Amino acid sequence: MRLLTHYLWGATLVAGFGGHVLAQEAPSGDLPATSSVVSSSHAVRPAPPSTGEPDGLKRVMYSQKELLSWTRHERRALEWEEQIAYEGQTFFDGWNWFAEDDPSNGLVSYVDRSKAFSDGLAFWTEDGVPGIQTEHWSTTDVGAHRNSVRITTKSLFEGELFIIDMALMPWGCGVWPAFWTLGADGAWPETGEIDIIEGVQANTNNQMSIHSMPGCAINSSTEDLYTGYMGVEAAVPSFPIGMPFNEAGGGVFAMLWDNDGIRMWNWARAQIPSDINNNTPSPSTWDLPVATWDASICDLSSFFKAQILTLNIDICGDWIDNTWDQFFYCPGTCPEYVSNPSNLNNTVMLLNYVKVYQQAGAVVTTRQAESNSNLTGAGGPVGRTSGANSNVGWMGVGAGWLGAMLGLGFMVARLSI
Repeated sequence: MRLLTHYLWGATLVAGFGGHVLAQEAPSGDLPATSSVVSSSHAVRPAPPSTGEPDGLKRVMYSQKELLSWTRHERRALEWEEQIAYEGQTFFDGWNWFAEDDPSNGLVSYVDRSKAFSDGLAFWTEDGVPGIQTEHWSTTDVGAHRNSVRITTKSLFEGELFIIDMALMPWGCGVWPAFWTLGADGAWPETGEIDIIEGVQANTNNQMSIHSMPGCAINSSTEDLYTGYMGVEAAVPSFPIGMPFNEAGGGVFAMLWDNDGIRMWNWARAQIPSDINNNTPSPSTWDLPVATWDASICDLSSFFKAQILTLNIDICGDWIDNTWDQFFYCPGTCPEYVSNPSNLNNTVMLLNYVKVYQQAGAVVTTRQAESNSNLTGAGGPVGRTSGANSNVGWMGVGAGWLGAMLGLGFMVARLSI
C-alpha cells in the first residue's frame, strides 16, 4: 500500500496523521505550479491548479513544498469539509455491531443489529432522531446481564475533526455511557484510544482521556506529561454531562486530532458556535479547548494509529464496581441496584448526528474496518488495572484553566473550567 507522498495530507503537517479516512492509494507525480490566489487572515496563498472538474466540484490542493512553509495558524485556517455524516434514517448504516459480552465486565450483553432493532434497543424517535438504549423494562436476577448496544464505525480515521451532537445522554447509578475512538489493530493500547465522552453514575464531570503505549512525552499546555499510559480527566462544571446536560437540551462535543495534537471542546445547546450549526466548522475561531494534548514534543502518529469511532452504553462494569462506595447516593451494590428496571429509566441515548470533517485538499479513499483485532479499550477510569501500573502517584499543578497531575503508570491531567 502506497500512502499519499505528493500531498501533505499523507504526511503529518496539516490534518494530522493523514488528515482523512485512512488513505490506501494516491496519484503519482508532483502537483504543477500554482497561479491564482486565495487569502487567509495572515497571508495570501496561491490557489491550486485546475482539476478539470466543474467549478462547483473543484478541490483546494496544495503541494507538500508549499505547506511546509505555512505557519500553524495558516494550516489551521484551511476550510473543513464534511466527509462523513452519521445522522437521520441512515445513521446506523455506517456502523458495525459488537455482539459480545462486555470486555469491561459490565452486566450487559451487546447484541447484533437485528436483535437491537427487534427489541427496541436501536430506534428512531417520531421526529427521526436515532437512538440506542439498554433494556430497562424487565426485572432481572441480581448479577444477570441486560441487552445493550455497542457500535463501531465501518470506516477508519487518522486525524480529523469529529463533532457529535447528542440530544439525550444516559446517566444514573450503575450507568456508563461513552463515545470514544479505539485503535483498529493490535492489543490495547498499542494503537491508542481517545475518550471524548465518558462518565458514570450521576457524576456530571466528563472524563476526556487518551491512552497509549509508554514512551511519549505530551505537552499538556503548561506542563509536560511524560507517559506510560496517558489519560486526562476534564472536569467542566460550566457544561456538565448527565442530568444537567439533558435538562439543557443536550449539546455538542468536538475533537480535533491533527499534527499539532489532540484538542477537545464542548458546548451546551444554547452556546453551540454558529459555524457548527451551519456545517462550516472553524476550530481556529473557537474558544480555548477544555482539554488539550500538545504534540510539539511527541510524534503522536507513532502512538495513535487508525481509529474507529465507538458508541456504547454499559451497566456496572469495572469502573463502577471499583468506585461504587464513593457515590453515597447509590445504595446497595451495583448488581442489586440495576436488577430493578425502575432504577434504569435514564439509559437512553439520542444522537442528532456524528460528523467527520477533513481539511480541504485531501484525496480520500476509505478503508473499511470490517474486522477489528482490538476490541477491549481502557474500560475504566485512568488508574485502574488493565495492563498498566495502577499505582498512581499524584503531583498536582495549578495552571489556570489547566491543572496537571503526573502518575507513574498512567498520566493524568485534570482540567477545570
